[in-house]
Amino acid sequence: MTISKFIHTLSTQLESLYDSNEARSVTTIFVCDELKLSRTQLLMCKDDELSPANLDKLNNKVHRLTNGEPVQYVTGIASFCGLDFTVDSNVLIPRQETEMLVETVCNSSLSVVEAAVGNTINILDIGTGSGCIPIAIKKNHPENNVFAVDISEKALEIAKQNAKSNLTEVNFAQYDILSDGKFPFDEKFDIVVSNPPYVMNSEKSLMHKNVTDFEPALALYVEDTDPLLFYRQILKFIKRHQPEHKPLVFFEINENLGNEMLELCNSFGYDAEIIKDLNGKDRFVKAIYRL
Repeated sequence: MTISKFIHTLSTQLESLYDSNEARSVTTIFVCDELKLSRTQLLMCKDDELSPANLDKLNNKVHRLTNGEPVQYVTGIASFCGLDFTVDSNVLIPRQETEMLVETVCNSSLSVVEAAVGNTINILDIGTGSGCIPIAIKKNHPENNVFAVDISEKALEIAKQNAKSNLTEVNFAQYDILSDGKFPFDEKFDIVVSNPPYVMNSEKSLMHKNVTDFEPALALYVEDTDPLLFYRQILKFIKRHQPEHKPLVFFEINENLGNEMLELCNSFGYDAEIIKDLNGKDRFVKAIYRL
């Protein structure tokens, strides 16, 4: 069987789960990652015959894809900001929209903060998961000090592995932001960034089964009765941890709660603005403390 024939066959199978374009994309990612091919290399060798060993390697994982498991978990690799991250069911799969959050922090904010406080700043990511946010920030701005916390020990193991494989130095520690326990770092932070759980339980029915059945609920969902829980706790943490040093704050948010987020930030003394994602949805908040 040729590579192109395999891709066509598997794409057709996956059309029961995805639309045709997404099925083709999932299959292409799968083949490239499993066979260690770039997209260019795939185009060049698409008519080559698969060796028996490579065909077995692919076929041994096909059932996971047809069962709806995300391709990133099947291959163990997710791309984010041009970097490869190890992922499994203990961490969320990095999303394309979150790349915009990293870009916003790196491109529009670091220079402003650096001008105010010097050449080196401290950045904290809360609820780091795979470590994709702090690692991508550190990769772009290695001169700054980057810290990250998560409640999950297993997630932190993956994040540390990702920092090592991407040749970045990020300070990781276990911490539950919903607790009032002692914070593991003494540093004061100039930027705080977080992509916390923000999907309301009532919204689960709107999501694809490859999310609801496979990705960690701990990192995704909040109760409908208090959907801003994590954001409120993060702002409380900042107030408690560094009452006299107010960082720039960046959040990824639920697209349906933009106005509520602005009100929450305002109640803590922040002037906040909504930043839309590439689909025009309210997706991020940038908050600056009122002096």
